[in-house]
Amino acid sequence: MRKFLLIVIMFFTVGFIQAQVSKVTGTVLDSETGKPVPMVVVSIGELKTTTDEKGVFELLNVPNGNATITFTNQNYEVFTSLVTIKDGENKIASVNMKPILNTEGGGLSEVNLSTLDFDDDNKGQNVSGLLHSSNDVFTSTASFTFSAAYFKVRGYDSENSLTYMNNILVNDAENGRTSWSDWGGLNEATRNKESINGLSASDFSFGGIGGVTNIDTRASHYRKQNKLSYAFTNKAYTHRLMYTLSTGLMKNNWAFTVSGSKRFASEGYVQGTFYDAYAFFGAAEKKINEKHSIAFTFYGAPTKRGTQAASTKEVYELTNNNYYNANWGYQNGQKRNARIKTTNEPTFILNHYWKMDEKTKLTTSLGYSFSKNGYTALNWYNAADPRPDYYRYLPSGQTYISFPNPPDPIVVSAINEAWKNDANTNQINWDRMYQINYMTNSIGNQAVYIVENRHNDQNQISFNTFLNKEMNEHLSITEGIELRKYTSQNYKTIEDLLGGQYWMDIDQYSQRDYASDTNGTSVMQNDLNNPNRIVKKGDVFGYNYNINQNTALLWGQAEFTYNKIDFFFAANASGTQFWREGKMKNGINPNTSYGNSEKKTFVNYAVKGGVTYKITGHHYIVGNLAYISKPPLANDAFISSRVKNTFISGLTSETDISGDISYVLKTPFMNVRITAFQTIFKDQLDIVHYYSDDYHTYVNCSMTGVDKTHQGIELGSEIKATKTVSLIAVGAWGNYRYASRPTATISWENGLKPDKTETIYQKYFYVPGPQIAGSFGIKYANPKFWWVNVNFNYFDKMHLAFSPVRRTTETVTQSVLSESDVKLITEQEKLEGGYTIDASISKNIRLKKKININLNLSVNNILDNQNLITGGYEQTRESYARGNLTQFSPKYFYGYGRTYFLSVAFRI
Repeated sequence: MRKFLLIVIMFFTVGFIQAQVSKVTGTVLDSETGKPVPMVVVSIGELKTTTDEKGVFELLNVPNGNATITFTNQNYEVFTSLVTIKDGENKIASVNMKPILNTEGGGLSEVNLSTLDFDDDNKGQNVSGLLHSSNDVFTSTASFTFSAAYFKVRGYDSENSLTYMNNILVNDAENGRTSWSDWGGLNEATRNKESINGLSASDFSFGGIGGVTNIDTRASHYRKQNKLSYAFTNKAYTHRLMYTLSTGLMKNNWAFTVSGSKRFASEGYVQGTFYDAYAFFGAAEKKINEKHSIAFTFYGAPTKRGTQAASTKEVYELTNNNYYNANWGYQNGQKRNARIKTTNEPTFILNHYWKMDEKTKLTTSLGYSFSKNGYTALNWYNAADPRPDYYRYLPSGQTYISFPNPPDPIVVSAINEAWKNDANTNQINWDRMYQINYMTNSIGNQAVYIVENRHNDQNQISFNTFLNKEMNEHLSITEGIELRKYTSQNYKTIEDLLGGQYWMDIDQYSQRDYASDTNGTSVMQNDLNNPNRIVKKGDVFGYNYNINQNTALLWGQAEFTYNKIDFFFAANASGTQFWREGKMKNGINPNTSYGNSEKKTFVNYAVKGGVTYKITGHHYIVGNLAYISKPPLANDAFISSRVKNTFISGLTSETDISGDISYVLKTPFMNVRITAFQTIFKDQLDIVHYYSDDYHTYVNCSMTGVDKTHQGIELGSEIKATKTVSLIAVGAWGNYRYASRPTATISWENGLKPDKTETIYQKYFYVPGPQIAGSFGIKYANPKFWWVNVNFNYFDKMHLAFSPVRRTTETVTQSVLSESDVKLITEQEKLEGGYTIDASISKNIRLKKKININLNLSVNNILDNQNLITGGYEQTRESYARGNLTQFSPKYFYGYGRTYFLSVAFRI
């Protein structure tokens, strides 16, 4: 820590050159209507400001000489110009910005995350939240072009990037991630955003190491429009209808915006998936006077969708389909998906904007949200597993069943044939489950098969206020306070009895394991307060608990601007408290499951700073450093949150140390950024859940002391070859590895074994996801308002997510390990690299009476490459009793083949 502070001190004790102050002012107008355009980011080098409601901007402390000034807004073409800055005030004649149609169809929230099932073994493709400004060519390319391979900027998980909705933090308090689906389908309403890359200074938040974005929903900041659009695609959904109406700031000082959409598909790109989603948005703002404005926003996006599951290569080969989906089957001749995800989180935000004087602004926000989220799954009692790709039903599973004898070749051949030709074998057999349940009805027994719904309902109230103050021509300060009170309700309900009469709320595994025990009757109860409870459709059963969390954060930032050098320093201090509240008294854990757990409190702090050295008006060197302490995530803090209140032993705060240095070149014809970075994560938590065949129960593996090192280089460049043609080259090379052997607490939910501690041998393993990515593109912009883009993209250095359970002390030290077992333990599977080619064409037609028609067609993966594995995981399910560590093969996801997105929009 002492060395780090010395580095920070040296970083900021740099001499700087004083110069006569220069100022640049001007007004930005819409080229069609002639009206002012607010929320345009105006920048010269690393200096930036934003136009106000009248389209007026003012940039202070601009170095004299030639410089490039850039104007950026999500709804307009980027405008750049070469200017000469002289001493004093430099007034620029009004800038007319051309409205454009933003390319659609490549967004993460609606396309690439919408059908995947990540619940299996609690492993999936963690996708980072990439809501960055299109002003930076690298981040805009990573946001869309690289999303097909689930690329993560710098390898960061999404909790390292913060997202605000009109100044209210919307990252999930429990797992730290941004849920883009909460405003899915509201593309027009969420276009206006201010994005800060990496560790750079922000005037609305301390930020995170992965950057921070604030989506602006002030009604007065939307351009006046009446817009209707329709989209047709073959991705997660098939049809999208969207309407947006914005009044702009009217003469009575009111502004309103409303937007809504409907997205749906009876079946998406993957067989058995479907999509049914609505979205609504409303914003109102009243400008009380020149000093005060009040704004209100509400939005929601109720969504219901059928998901896709990962599967093994054996299954993909049996079905000759890399998009095989085990989640569905036929019921009365109709396709039915067992894994249906529903989300709905209505959010309400109230804002007050106070312009105290020309140099001081106070922004205060209050937010409230509540959600109803569910995820259905099959459950069964004393019966055969109904999932079609259950390992015992596969040809390879016969080796396990017949062990130690070889499998019967006739049986293996018959299974092969059935998988290729029989839908009752290779998909879920719903009719069979109904028939079995009808039989149990006749003898008065409980249902054998059911569909359960796993709920995670959230309730949150947030408060945020921050002050922006320009102290003098060299110093600006920002101070802020953020408060949040959060509760999540976690429980299961009966979704469908599948023709059965009832279900008994007992733990079937405990009933079997403790049948001969004198305390067996009590041990098998999910809730001792309501023993042997009969439950039916809609009733809560299995588990029921709340996670409560309170958070307070205080932060401040000082920005210094001089002729040749700018620098900033920011710090925060926070307090976080969370605890579990059990609603059921579990039979195995009667003393540690009901009521409130211990309350864990963490006090944390963070510091960061950055320097920009202006070599000239076109060349810059930028460096940033950060030391961040943050609390553990409540989602990972409990050993087995479904059944007991026990915290992980050794629970501690995480520490992140990060730094980057960049060379930036900006001219009217060239925009280049080259960045080298390194981040060290220490004392992270991780938890995996899996089923043990040896002990016939669910097991939780909770790890502490997870360290990682991320280092690499980023390149983003855009060169204007002519007035109409631009060349884009973007690349990322990373080396993201685990740097420790964490300690794991392993807990068996049926209590057959006491919790035990193991060391996980995962040091030097790779963090999953592409660590090499590149894209070369050509953009053509015709003066008659049509555009063509073509991109060639390449991905490599991808590794499979590994199972920590196979690398415990117990496994590694087994006396007899086969050669394949040793390889499995000591190596991590590397996935083959691959490429895609994408193209899009857009046209803007302007008719009389100010009617605009926008047409857009994009085609991704033009060559229909269906063999690119974009992710996957080793199964954490294990059975070592038969001496085979490789019994359960890895599961994989394949990237979509050729997809298209066609849209037409009418705007008045």
